[in-house]
Amino acid sequence: MTDPLFTFAVFTDTHIRAPEGDLSSPYAVNNKANARAEVAAALVAAQEPALTIHLGDMVHPLPHMSAYEPACQEARRVFACLEPNLHFVPGNHDIGDKPHDASPAGAVTPEAVTAYSGQFGEQWSCVDHGDCRFVLINSSIVGSGLETEQEQFDWLEEVLATDKRTFLFSHYPLFIDAVDEDEHYDNYGLEGRARLLEVIKRHGVEAVLSGHVHQFFFNRVGETKFYCLPATSFTRQDFAELYNAGPEAEFGRNDRGKFGIMLVDVLADGHRLRFVPTGGAESDAVVDMSQRKPPAKSGLVPFMRHAWYQSRDLPYTGAMEEFSRKRARNDYPLLRLWQMGIETVRTPLADLARPESLRRVQDFAATGLRFHMFTTSMPNDAMLALIAENRDALAGLEIVQVEPDLVRVKEIAKALMKVANVPLYVSRAATSADNAVEGQIYAHNVWTGYRYARRAEILDALADTGLPLRPVFAVGWRADWLGKIGGLQDAFEHRGIEGAVAVQLMTGSPATANFDDDYIVESVAELVRGRTRHPRVTVMLDTFETLDRGYNPRHGLIDRLGNLTPAGRSLTLSRD
Repeated sequence: MTDPLFTFAVFTDTHIRAPEGDLSSPYAVNNKANARAEVAAALVAAQEPALTIHLGDMVHPLPHMSAYEPACQEARRVFACLEPNLHFVPGNHDIGDKPHDASPAGAVTPEAVTAYSGQFGEQWSCVDHGDCRFVLINSSIVGSGLETEQEQFDWLEEVLATDKRTFLFSHYPLFIDAVDEDEHYDNYGLEGRARLLEVIKRHGVEAVLSGHVHQFFFNRVGETKFYCLPATSFTRQDFAELYNAGPEAEFGRNDRGKFGIMLVDVLADGHRLRFVPTGGAESDAVVDMSQRKPPAKSGLVPFMRHAWYQSRDLPYTGAMEEFSRKRARNDYPLLRLWQMGIETVRTPLADLARPESLRRVQDFAATGLRFHMFTTSMPNDAMLALIAENRDALAGLEIVQVEPDLVRVKEIAKALMKVANVPLYVSRAATSADNAVEGQIYAHNVWTGYRYARRAEILDALADTGLPLRPVFAVGWRADWLGKIGGLQDAFEHRGIEGAVAVQLMTGSPATANFDDDYIVESVAELVRGRTRHPRVTVMLDTFETLDRGYNPRHGLIDRLGNLTPAGRSLTLSRD
């Protein structure tokens, strides 16, 4: 694990209200915002960051409301533990909405800017630390036509003209799904977005961090990474439409798995984000306030069975979006992989063939994630070209044997070896037809991996090919995982090879669910503890996201809302 040069903290959307209460919100969960902000501020302070940046919406009452000033004073009290190295980005609640015909609140005005500056300081600013420059802007005035809009762009050109690494902070994200998406409540207008993107590209900004949407999103434009960060106060219930399950409390507004702060480690050759959850806690007593370290690497390679890359159109539901259709995607799988210290995932090779999934493969790879991809057939020339172009994103290629002999496997392997110098794995499409027993119930089922009982025969056959093929064996639920992994370690070491094991969290029947969280947690912990004893065996875990319907239902490492399951949370804990 690379040690950072320094670490800074970012949190956003605290939405603090006047301590005596106010009339700024009809939602019950908003009454929890002040206590949740105190927990978040204390958690940030416990990390002792080099500096802290609040991405806006410090308060909930708008500048024209009588509750605005007392809410701001309460916010400064809550954030006092972070002074003097705390810096503020104005949010739309702090300074007024961006100009938009269908905005549900008042747009930014000179009077609102004056009110904000009297409470939190300049509407744009920058601060240097080490070899980095942190640039904070007022996103509400971009596209406003106010004189200050041009003043801010002129200032940006000056402060970004530096040899220092630059990080830009904006309350509104420039976009949340695609750089050319239509304007809606949660992004920049097209003209202002294009103008700012040109400035960002020309000056080589390393990263742009934003708030406002109360959800996590990750994008890239060129070499610049764009992050939208979760809130500490509440989740936006319009985005609950992204998830494959019913919403959490208050129709999705109180999704406790998504609250937290972000630590950003600045490295010599980049940066990494570390999400520290608060769980929506309203008291320090239930949050670990200790110094958080980067997660230990779990060594697990989970099966990404769900479409982890898909965007979808959200309903225009009023409140925020009455006249536009907003497009977004669930990026929590990426955030959770970071949290769990998972560096490689298993997906179909077909994920390189679709533009939507290919873009996300490349985006994930830009953060350090790698892909173990599998295929059952010979890739065509177009696919071979894609493999060659994206070889740096690949941790391995797996050929699934679907014929009795290895002739086809050898042909595919030779084709793959010509375009990518990555480890080649071979597994088998195992089916229930192999194990049919007269007098027993028959269930249609298919899974990945050779049978452990045939390991000597399989290893001999692979050795006879003369190719560097790494075998993948399957071990079933409650099947002495560590004992079999240990047996494979011995067999691989004896032959001087490496291989993998596909560990199944599903039961033996597609009609039976495995929701035994206690056993899954202990089993996953056992796999991680045994990693150092079995260095030649890559452990692939089936599965990543919970399957709560269909065939072989089972709990995974995240649930259908993108939150960590008990097994997933166990991987975020410190490990020796």
